Amino acid sequence: MDAQMKRGFLEACVLATIDRRESYGYQIVKDVPLTLGLTESTLYPLLKRLEAAQCIAVRTAEHNGRLRKYYRITEAGRLRIAEFVAERSEVLAIYDYVEAATGRGSMAQSLSAEATPDAAHAHPASSVQGGATARETQPTPQNAASALATRQNGSSSRPSADQSPFSPRPANASSI
Repeated sequence: MDAQMKRGFLEACVLATIDRRESYGYQIVKDVPLTLGLTESTLYPLLKRLEAAQCIAVRTAEHNGRLRKYYRITEAGRLRIAEFVAERSEVLAIYDYVEAATGRGSMAQSLSAEATPDAAHAHPASSVQGGATARETQPTPQNAASALATRQNGSSSRPSADQSPFSPRPANASSI
């Protein structure tokens, strides 16, 4: 995964973890999804940045004879999570475009499946399927945009909001 993209996901996951309950560094590392590869050496600079941005607040308390820092989310941190979630539809639209433009991924495959096997080998003007030529049913960025608009209007193959705490779909999200 790209380092900058990973950094944004780490920030959102750390904020979401702290949003559930106040926590400390080692526990945050354990709670964040393993696929992100969060370690204490990457967590503490992230926590410092979030504190500087006033997204989290820190308190120190004694635990087993040692001082431990506990982190809790602030309203600015909750706003940062809301912004992250609101960007989801834009990010999905970009992935759909890249998949369709390159012929890779689930969007391109679903668009290709719409064309019949015979239509794929025939001349585009001579093969009409449901009012569209075979060329029009091949994966293109325009078809991806059309399919995305259909998906956003209710028929989605993506996980719904109740399937993952990190995948809510905003009702009024803008698309690109």
